[in-house]
Amino acid sequence: MIVSAIVCGGIAFGVSRVQPKVYEARVALSVGQALSASNPDLTQMVVAQNLTATYAIVAKTRRNLEAVIARLNLVDTPDELSKRIQVDTPTGSTLLSITAQDPSPEEAAAIANAMADQLISESPAIQGRAAEFQNSIDKDLQATQDQIQSFQERVDELNGVGKRTPSQDDELSRLEDRLATLRSTYATLLSYSSGSATNLVTVIDPAVPPTSSVLPRVALNTIVAALFGLLAVIAFAFIAEQLNDSIKDPEEVLRVTSLNTLGTIFRMKTRPGRSEIYLLASVLYPSSSASEAYRKLRASVEFASVDQPIRSLLVTSAVPGEGKTVTAANLAVVFAQTGQNVVLIDADLRKPGIHKLFSQPNDAGLTSLLRDDSLRWEAVAHATEVPTLRVLTTGPLPPNPAEIIGSHRMRTVLDRIKGSCDLIVLDSAPLMPVTDSAVLSSYIDATVLIVDATRSRRGPVKLARQSLAQSGANVLGAVLNRVHAGADMGYGTYYDSPTSVGRSGDVPAATGVSTPGPRAFATSTVEPSRTSDRTARPSSKRDA
Repeated sequence: MIVSAIVCGGIAFGVSRVQPKVYEARVALSVGQALSASNPDLTQMVVAQNLTATYAIVAKTRRNLEAVIARLNLVDTPDELSKRIQVDTPTGSTLLSITAQDPSPEEAAAIANAMADQLISESPAIQGRAAEFQNSIDKDLQATQDQIQSFQERVDELNGVGKRTPSQDDELSRLEDRLATLRSTYATLLSYSSGSATNLVTVIDPAVPPTSSVLPRVALNTIVAALFGLLAVIAFAFIAEQLNDSIKDPEEVLRVTSLNTLGTIFRMKTRPGRSEIYLLASVLYPSSSASEAYRKLRASVEFASVDQPIRSLLVTSAVPGEGKTVTAANLAVVFAQTGQNVVLIDADLRKPGIHKLFSQPNDAGLTSLLRDDSLRWEAVAHATEVPTLRVLTTGPLPPNPAEIIGSHRMRTVLDRIKGSCDLIVLDSAPLMPVTDSAVLSSYIDATVLIVDATRSRRGPVKLARQSLAQSGANVLGAVLNRVHAGADMGYGTYYDSPTSVGRSGDVPAATGVSTPGPRAFATSTVEPSRTSDRTARPSSKRDA
């Protein structure tokens, strides 16, 4: 937000500084005789106020604009000049102002004054009469006024004489009669004069060249642009947050699925090209934060099923790629590390991944047991370097996975395996694309739903939860996978290094721990010094 405000404000400041300056000049005019009359008439004032709005419209007519252009030799068209002129009429006033803008202060003042002169010339008080008649009236008024003044001076002089002669009395009488006649004539002429007209337009404040520009407003533009940049980022962040339907925290998981979060697995950096075997953090890096996260998940599963211990656990997700296979494998490992006999079964008969994770062949497995009643599951299960953990891969993939998953034969095989171990952990297909996991969960003791904090969306996860509920599954809770490393609860400072979890992830080795090669799980143990097959050790420390 700060960067956006600074950038937008800086751009606006730079653009405003290079823009040409614009100057503004204003001329004020008055309509009628309200300002000059000693006893203004209310009716005349109301009429003058109404005429003011009319003059504002007349001022910007094409004829007036063309006249101003011709008078000042402007290169503008009437439309262009009209855009640079503004006429204002304050409400309840007989005043009218004309404002003109131009890059030159002198030209701005000249345009404003020319517009005022043109408006005055359009006034009916002047234009409505013949010029000769108006000039004659004005001359007669002036002559009559001069005579009145001359006769008045002689009358005052005679009145100042202490003892007048009879001839002086006769002269004073004639002068007084003459003054009365002149005053009556003056009043008559004055009624015909334009100076007393209600629609008279006069300039009361001519325009002068301004000393400062009005455009561009550098400070205002900078502040507005900075605020715009700030608000734009805030609006974008708000909209992005509203449109973002990802599930990033346990509170969101609870709100969408009504499930508690059993565990949180943190997302860490990966290195492409490494074998998927390195995703088994609980085997290769027992001191890492990932291993501790899986152990916490194991404890949560045990507490969630304390009233009725589970013998079979299904791990599934809403859509592919959310890390269910890696979670199921590591969860099986940490259960086996407690001394329980655990069988990890790959029940994803569409896109299996357990055999790749443990680097085992997949020529025989679960489907082999479904085809052959006489085949013992121990014969097709693979041992691992964890003594109490065995892995049962899918075997050859069938053409009808959904029918096989829901068959009575499938239940019989799982019950037989369950009777020979303490716990079976099943990795199954995602819930949204197919119905395999929903069917499977109906006869498995407990189910765990994997939610990817980097890609899971509310819609599919909510539908997946509904699918499990409709199948009658006993859902213990959800596992929030691939949480951002910044949410690590301090594991990175206690353990050697945090780890990445997911089918496409990779796990860095813990400091000082040598790791086995990809084919070592059948015979080797975690530490090379305990291995019974020296050939299973990595060829160099680089493999670690």
